[in-house]
Amino acid sequence: MNESRLQRMLEEFQDDALSDTDCRELLQWFDEDESRLSLFVDELRVGNALAALSVLDSDRLPLAVNDCLKRSERAIDLSSEVRQRLESRAQPSPADGLQSGPAARRWSRGRARGWIAACAVAAVVSLCVFLTGDVGTGSGDVVATVQNARKVQAVSVGDPLRSGQVLKLVDGRVTIRFQSGARLAIQAPAELKLLGPNSAQLQHGVATVRVPGAIKGFILETLHQRMTDLGTSFGVDVDTKGDTAISVFEGEIELEDRRRLVGGQSVALSASEQSPREIPYAISQFLNTWRVSFGVEQLIGDVRVASPGERHSPGLVRDSDSLLLFPEREDAFLEQGCLVDAMEPGTYSRPFRKHTVKLTQDVRVDSFLLQYNPGQDDSESKNQTFQGELHFDRPIVALIMQKDLLDASDARMALPETDFRNIFRRGINNADVVTLSPDRRVLRVALNVSNGVDQIRVLVAADNAFNDQ
Repeated sequence: MNESRLQRMLEEFQDDALSDTDCRELLQWFDEDESRLSLFVDELRVGNALAALSVLDSDRLPLAVNDCLKRSERAIDLSSEVRQRLESRAQPSPADGLQSGPAARRWSRGRARGWIAACAVAAVVSLCVFLTGDVGTGSGDVVATVQNARKVQAVSVGDPLRSGQVLKLVDGRVTIRFQSGARLAIQAPAELKLLGPNSAQLQHGVATVRVPGAIKGFILETLHQRMTDLGTSFGVDVDTKGDTAISVFEGEIELEDRRRLVGGQSVALSASEQSPREIPYAISQFLNTWRVSFGVEQLIGDVRVASPGERHSPGLVRDSDSLLLFPEREDAFLEQGCLVDAMEPGTYSRPFRKHTVKLTQDVRVDSFLLQYNPGQDDSESKNQTFQGELHFDRPIVALIMQKDLLDASDARMALPETDFRNIFRRGINNADVVTLSPDRRVLRVALNVSNGVDQIRVLVAADNAFNDQ
């Protein structure tokens, strides 16, 4: 690479104009001569240049650089471990070539920072392709916490997550709760970078984003698109080539070109396409992340979570083969003294009148409605038995299982404008048995269906800070 060529590449890098070809040439230039790594370290150290490491945040690098590096399947890890490796290098010998040549004298301070960033990317890529740990430690502020982690060793429930931190999932799944209140669930194989208290970047994998209540503005970036939440839930599926599918479940999102998508719409795009193209609405690949985003870790037996299209209409959804769990209102406030049917671990059945209890403390809960509704005229559904287990990632605060209390709690626990038409004889029957586990996180049900609509309202602590009554 001659001096004029290198100078042009430096200028184009500074202007965010490097092409894929330029990126590959720069990488090759480092690979061809190991001494250029020493030059890089020398240049980095000159004039206390280690302070310039802050420019290495990948969010500030040109998109072409990120694109090229991802397609080369090279790992970039600018974590504290990498920085320590750079800073712990032996003291440099007097540098020549780039440090003292004519090109170096012509660079402005801004160009030098661009050179440092360009060389840093290339050198770190060359040195650190082996860094494939599950989690890259971010160096920024805490922006989220781990709400749920299953089959993932690198993080645990309650762990803080920082801006710049990268989650690389080979197996399992993780649910993240951002400081803004937005929730994001990803399943392996996946790679996600946290950008801030209300934003993230999905490198690849399947994710569901939910932004409950009045929260808006969550941003999810991918290689080819940027999505802004306008009060919604949506799913994103990115393969290892960057091809992307987006499905909006509820509400509305805005794409980079200011195009808006509403619930029931799906689009797809790839590197070769200028803009997203509409595709048939897709939900199947997101059902797992949709479920765990609500904190439902596992369902066993004849139970499923209501899909986004079913969530607002328990009165219209008929399923003679399954118990349906409808996620309802989140972070709802219940004051001390509210009546419920059960709070303590144990087994419950009718009648409930003698067992009605009052909450002894204020609490915030996420509400779920467990329902069996075969339809009023479905004679084949009578005398069926359904059994199942529901595992939650937080403690169950209380259960409501009789009609009067279900009716009274609808206003505060059901979603706004929930359609309860055709619901009759709600509650549970005489032969039904409900068991709350000692740790309050598992609900076991055995429902002997005869007629009417069986319903149980399950109130789960909005966070893990709940104290037992």
